[in-house]
Order: sequence, then C-alpha cells, then structure tokens
Amino acid sequence: MSAERPSAILRFVVFLVVTVAVAGGGWVYWKKKSAVAAAPAKSAAKGAALVTTAKVVKDNFALDLDAIGTVQAFESADISSNVTERVTEITFKDGDFVKKGTLLAKLSDSEEQAMLTSAKATLAEEEREIARLQNLVKEGAAPEARLQERLTLADIARSKIRESEARLADRQITAPFDGWLGLRRISVGALVSPGTVIASLDKIDVVKIDFFVPETYLGSVKAGTAITASAETLNARRFEGKLAHLDSRLDPVTRSVAARAEVPNADLALKPGMLVMVTLKVEPHLSLAVPERSLVPIGAKSFVFTIVDGKAKRLEVKTGLRKPGVVEIRSGLEEGQILVADGLVGLQDGAAVKVAGEYKGPVKPFNPEQGGTAAQE
Repeated sequence: MSAERPSAILRFVVFLVVTVAVAGGGWVYWKKKSAVAAAPAKSAAKGAALVTTAKVVKDNFALDLDAIGTVQAFESADISSNVTERVTEITFKDGDFVKKGTLLAKLSDSEEQAMLTSAKATLAEEEREIARLQNLVKEGAAPEARLQERLTLADIARSKIRESEARLADRQITAPFDGWLGLRRISVGALVSPGTVIASLDKIDVVKIDFFVPETYLGSVKAGTAITASAETLNARRFEGKLAHLDSRLDPVTRSVAARAEVPNADLALKPGMLVMVTLKVEPHLSLAVPERSLVPIGAKSFVFTIVDGKAKRLEVKTGLRKPGVVEIRSGLEEGQILVADGLVGLQDGAAVKVAGEYKGPVKPFNPEQGGTAAQE
C-alpha cells in the first residue's frame, strides 16, 4: 500500500499542473483574439462617418386649402323655340361644335312668308303712288295731304315687313354662342313650343368650378389666387386655374362664401356637373427649405447637422410649413449652407464626416402596377 500511495499523489499533481496550463493557454488565446477583433472596431470608430449632403435653398411655400367643387360650363343654354310650331328641318348632329349664329333647326313658316310677300307688295305699290303724287303736288294738280297720307301708308307697310321678318326669325333657331351641342332631343315633324328643349349648348374649352371657402380664409383669398383641380374619374389628373370671383355674401349657416374659379379645358376632359377636388395656394411666400430627412427631432425641438472644417456641427432650427419631402426653415440657417441629409444615425456633434455624394431627392414609392423598383428622383 505504501508503494502505491506516492504514485497516486504524483498522478494528481501532474493532472493539476496540466489542467492549469491548458486553462492558462486558453485564456491567453482568448485575450489575443479579443484584442484582434476589437482593433478594427476601434479603428472604425475613429474613422470619418460617410454622409450625403444637401444645400439650403429657397422654395415657394403656401398653405393648401382643400375644397370640393363642381364643374360648370363657361356658357350654357338649353336651346328652345320662341313659338309653338312644327319642326321642318334639323341641321345639326349630336356633339357638333357650332359657331354663334349657326342655324340649328327650322320651323314651319309658310304663313309668315306669305305675310312678308304681301307687305313687300303693299310697300311697292305705296312707293309708286308716292312718286306719282310728288310730281302732281309740284305741278299743283294734287293736294299735299294726299301725298302725306301715302307716306304714312308706306311707313305702315315697312313696319309690316319688319314684323314678318321678326316672325320668320323666330322660326329659325340659331346658336346664341360658340359651343358644343349635346344630344338632339327632337325629330323632324315634332311640334315644339316655348320650353321644349331641342338640344343643350355648352362652351367648355374654359370651365368654371364652383366651391366654398371658409370665412376664416377670406383675408387670404382673392381673385387671381392660383388653384389646382383634380378629378378621380380622370385618374387624378390635375388642372391649373385661377380664382375668378367670390360671392358678395356669406352663408350664415355654413359660415362660408361661394367661390368660382376658371380653368382652361382645351381637350374638353372636364364636363359640366363633374365632381373635382380643389386646392387653393393660400399665402404663397418664398422661404428657406431643406430636405425633411435632414431634420433630427429631439423632444419638441428640431436640429440639423452642418459641416464645418470636415466635422459635423449641430444647429437648432425653427420649422414651418411642409411639402412632400421638404420642410420650411424659419430661423437657424442661411441660404447656401451645406447640411447632412443621409448618414445621421449615430452622428454626434463634432464628429468627423466624409461626404459621399449629394442628396438627389426622395425615393419614389413603389408602384406594383408599373413593376420595377423604386428609384431616386
């Protein structure tokens, strides 16, 4: 037993030494690996941050006032007859463009033609008698009273002619202004009377849009204010125009005033009665503008980073109105200053920066109907 005991102790000591040596070697190896891994990170932390920049510029800002409007024709009329008579001829087709004075329909006028012929014959007879009496009066062979009587009868005949011509004009229906005709509502042979609509006539190369403006904006809205109209039925197409008139009184219930804009409509896309969304540019003004993404909000305040001698410098700014991707700066910056637009994550005041390019604009939203990927503007 005494011979085996030293051998066991020796084996334990050897095991303990080996274990300590292996553990120590592993710890040294781990420390070296950690130092190697930390070296690039420390080096990167000390390197300059890559950023893109944008310049402070001036842009036109305005408060957008939205309203629902209805399209009206610039001029509109329901073509009707002044008399009760039968239609003998129709000279237009559905949708025709006609000039002012163009004949659209004829009504029966046989009686009026006969009356005109009779009146003209009477006038001719009276004029011949007047010529004969004038010679007789000069020679003293006829009294002056007979000549004056014939002159009066000639005036009556002329009045009859004008009356007959007016009655004939009532039986020829013409266009009161240039415009586009709607659908024909009658046929040849139909008996029409005042109020019977033959067709509608609209002038729509320029249209009116009626909408309402709240009372609170009356001080900012006036004739000539730019407006934009868009129609969902036309794939949200936008039409530019101007406010033409405001009504002379407000609605006491809605506290708003009726307004009317005029919008060019050269391709006749806008039709009378169409619903559109109207946007007024209220109080437009030039002001400093920066990309919205360059703002760094901290609590209730807003900051931006400028670049001074290759380092980031944080500045507090006061913001105003916003447009898609752009924000108005009311104080804190000057026109032409260079700002950091991208690379703001983790950026600190005084940190070194490296400019990688200029900010080109917001990324367009992805449209699955068009396919492809979003690209910067």
